[in-house]
Amino acid sequence: MPSVLVLDDEPALVKLVGAILKSAGYQVHAFTRPTEALEELPGLQLDAIIADISMPVMTGMEFFHQVRAIERFKYTPFIFLSGLAERRDVREGMALGADDYITKPFESRELLEALAVRLKRAVEAGPPNNKGTLIQARALGEASVSWAGREVTWGSKKAAEFFFFLLEHPGGTTTWEAAEALWPEKDEARAASVFHTTLHRLRKTLEPDAVHSSNRRYYLNPEIAIQFDVRQYLDAATSAQARQDQGLFDTAIRLYKGPYLAGFDSEWCDEHRETLHATHLGLLLDAAKLAEARNDMHRAAYYAHLGTLHEPFSDTAWFELARLWDSMGDARRAARARDHQPHWEG
Repeated sequence: MPSVLVLDDEPALVKLVGAILKSAGYQVHAFTRPTEALEELPGLQLDAIIADISMPVMTGMEFFHQVRAIERFKYTPFIFLSGLAERRDVREGMALGADDYITKPFESRELLEALAVRLKRAVEAGPPNNKGTLIQARALGEASVSWAGREVTWGSKKAAEFFFFLLEHPGGTTTWEAAEALWPEKDEARAASVFHTTLHRLRKTLEPDAVHSSNRRYYLNPEIAIQFDVRQYLDAATSAQARQDQGLFDTAIRLYKGPYLAGFDSEWCDEHRETLHATHLGLLLDAAKLAEARNDMHRAAYYAHLGTLHEPFSDTAWFELARLWDSMGDARRAARARDHQPHWEG
């Protein structure tokens, strides 16, 4: 049974499209908010996506960009629903790689035929370089890895750390580079021995072909499709800052679930953790500035408040929060912020 995601901010239209697809034998995942759809994407197996163009908070075009940034959905057939006034957006979407569009209002036959054609072409073409088993890796907050939908149980914490180290080095790593990062206290001979033991455990935990080697460099099998939450977060953060879009800021902020590889204490983990921590604080303050520029002061203060929660010792975040409360005439909250005292109501 083919699975289709349907997204439109009009509940009645979502219900209509869902009914049409279900009657034709499709499984439907229906959403009225793009941000909710993006949050659920990691757990969905989809054969096609149908999305409206004109939506508040995040447009269909912005949603399309976010979907295509996820490796797993780079080649999933994507069909736009559009009004006649949105043809310029449709042309832009088609130029960027969307597969089709359907103009509202539409007939059931038109929708089903367009979907059937796109699914057939996708099957005939096959997903390029994406036939391998899917790995879902999460390093923000509680670290976890799933292989083909099953949670990976690590017999060795160092094997898990080595896996994430390889994820962070897509160009590969030498025995010495990995050993220096993961076992800096060991001499060269001992580190090399431990490296190969850990490599064996990693391959045994995933599969023998999970890690390739070439020219004395080791890297994750490029035929395996990998979804990595850190890459998703950084892509979303970069997109939000480049496009200065509040909806994209909200998406990126939600993707940050907590510190990088909490519980892992190697120096390279600490460095990544500090970098991402600083990146997220900057993202929150940039979101606050954008909201302020749009005169959405309460929203701006909320982002600054999140900044103080994320980094309680950041004078910058507390200063911004105090300044925003002052600009709204709330002297009491401003004073508390200047004293680094948490305070938020509604």
